[in-house]
Amino acid sequence: MSNLYDRFYDPSDKFKKEPRYFCYELAMELINKAKISCDNWYREENTIKGILLLLFCWNFAAKETKKLNFENIKEILLECEEELKELEKYTIEDIADEDKELKEKIKKIYDKFKTLMGQTGASKALSLLNPKLFVMWDTRIRKYLKNFYPQYFSGIDNGEKSENYLQFLFWN
Repeated sequence: MSNLYDRFYDPSDKFKKEPRYFCYELAMELINKAKISCDNWYREENTIKGILLLLFCWNFAAKETKKLNFENIKEILLECEEELKELEKYTIEDIADEDKELKEKIKKIYDKFKTLMGQTGASKALSLLNPKLFVMWDTRIRKYLKNFYPQYFSGIDNGEKSENYLQFLFWN
């Protein structure tokens, strides 16, 4: 059986040519350093630094980003820690269409992050924490998907709702 993601090309080479790519690399290094340093890496300072670095570099124009700081990032991580830990073992390909419970957890986490960081910031921060499950998206990606795959994404609007993000992740 073919996977719906088989249709996509791997954009990583193009992504690495982005002038700000080094910010993503540094942010991911901070996250990985936190994962190695302790079992409860969501509470580790490097995790917070990684998220702030990525969003300050890759989401700097968003009004929500200007309000981010160590305290509110730590608070959201603590608030979502249990669900994030539970989802660590999953990738985007592991979650079946009928797995409503896991999708509800994704929506819950996304909603909380979105409230603090906006929809684009939420997807970027979550992708640092679990890049195999959470995929970055932004206005440009949403416009592209609506234009080239209207049968799947016509109702995605600007991604304000967690249902839109699930639709993006799982094409449902």
